[in-house]
Amino acid sequence: MAMPDRPEALRGGLVPPGAGTGPITPVTYASAPPNHPEVRGLFYGLFIAYYAALVGGMGYFVIQWSHPASVALFGVLAALFVGSAYGLARQTVALVYRRGELPALASLSRHAKVAVLYTTMNDVVPECLRAIHQSYPIDVFVLDDSSDPAARATVDAISQERGYTVVRRSARRGFKAGAINDWFREHGARYDYFVLLDADSFLPADWVGEALKYADHPGNARVAIFQGMINIWNFDTRFVQTLAPMTRVGQYVWESHLANALDAVFCYGHNVLIRTSAVAELGGFVEGYVSEDFATAVALADRDWHSRFVPLHTYEAMPENVRGFIKRQNKWTRGAMEFVGFSRRSHIGPARKFHLWQTPWAHFTNLILPLGMLLTVYGFASTPAAALAFLGRFATNPAGTFWSIPLLRYLFLVGLLASVPTIIIYLKCGIGWGTYWRHRWLSAAVSAISLPYEAISIVAYLRRKIRQVPVTPKSEAPLHLREVIRIARYSLVLEGVLLIGSVLVNPLASVFNALWLVPMIFAPIVIVRFSGAPRPEEGPLSVPIGAEEVPTHEAREFAVHASLSRIRSTGQLPRAWAV
Repeated sequence: MAMPDRPEALRGGLVPPGAGTGPITPVTYASAPPNHPEVRGLFYGLFIAYYAALVGGMGYFVIQWSHPASVALFGVLAALFVGSAYGLARQTVALVYRRGELPALASLSRHAKVAVLYTTMNDVVPECLRAIHQSYPIDVFVLDDSSDPAARATVDAISQERGYTVVRRSARRGFKAGAINDWFREHGARYDYFVLLDADSFLPADWVGEALKYADHPGNARVAIFQGMINIWNFDTRFVQTLAPMTRVGQYVWESHLANALDAVFCYGHNVLIRTSAVAELGGFVEGYVSEDFATAVALADRDWHSRFVPLHTYEAMPENVRGFIKRQNKWTRGAMEFVGFSRRSHIGPARKFHLWQTPWAHFTNLILPLGMLLTVYGFASTPAAALAFLGRFATNPAGTFWSIPLLRYLFLVGLLASVPTIIIYLKCGIGWGTYWRHRWLSAAVSAISLPYEAISIVAYLRRKIRQVPVTPKSEAPLHLREVIRIARYSLVLEGVLLIGSVLVNPLASVFNALWLVPMIFAPIVIVRFSGAPRPEEGPLSVPIGAEEVPTHEAREFAVHASLSRIRSTGQLPRAWAV
């Protein structure tokens, strides 16, 4: 796709005339974060080995090279195996690598000036806005792009009550980056760092002070982005309670162990501390993208700035039903497509680009996944008699019949290979079998329903580029079965086509592919099953507040939930939070 000659943010007047008009030449600086070549070598070696094993095994044992549909299916699976090998390599390295801690000061040696920017556009979460409080001195700015009078009134009332400064602009351009840049031009020079919050963000009271111990350490002088660990706080529905625990896995594998060691480029755009001087080199955030956070992180990396996770927990809300999940996923899908453009133009090395490209690649595979489904059903022919004969043999000799099929042997061995590191990581993260299986059922159902929407979003972006950015709903009611079926209409059409083929063309396919066909069929029922209020045996909605040390992820998340729920219901802050 055609890209502008220079980022929109460079037009803001924060850099000398003519700056940024050509390709950025990387510069080598002192005080760069330490490298970990041994971790990178291990990771890429494992990725290549896993990918070769997956693709080679499929090509040697399963694919019929004289059968056109089988060859086409091999191409689909080869594309999907990129993500499988990448994830497996990450898990393995996370288990064997003894992570190096990011250097931090024992105590702060200066008083850095910090601004907290709360960004909202018709999605203000009153309890989160009211709960912005830090033990370290901060100035709070509310960047309000809301057009809804009720949302603007809520922002004004809480900001007046809490002493925040509200910043609004007359013309909305550049999406969220435009709002940040307007603030940056007016106020940025007064601050050493700024913190970005989304409308549903929550920071513990000591977060800024602790993050500054990393940011002000001389060893991190070339780190621009200090990204916090993000957990979930809104446990009002079974939908959220079921999906939320898996964030621990991502934190263990990527955020705690690998991202810093691999010098990956990242920024989530919220719950993050950013060095002002680094952004000033760019002239502000890169505008014109949904993923302004990643575009800016890449632009900073081109100037030899780095991104690092800090081991400090923060919180956000998760969509509370499948409709909100799809809206958020569509936004992420559109943002992922932008990676192709701005990462292609970047001068960062191929290894760092490789990690960036995993995000759009995962979304691109959703275009070919339905093709793979159709090939498995319509690409081969069988009879009802063949399906019944197989079931009969399986009933009398299940182990022998299973092992006699090369495809089933291959899938069993691959599943076994992938399960070992996964199970170990789940145990380390404190995720039990009940939690795992509930998540597995619900996430499979959500994926089945959202798959066509991702494909539609990708095609729409490729045709028209970005026209608007959907705002993720912050609070929604549980959906009834009729509503879920309406939302799932596209996936139901796909399932109908697959079922027709399984009956009329390839009945044996319905036997071999039952593990993914059955969950697709029952996805709407699973969604409804995991809606509504959580059951008592699935965990409390709150825990006692006040303990200085909360030992587990789950307890911390529920403590934040309880705190924000109390603010929501009473409108009152804890006394210790008084301004």
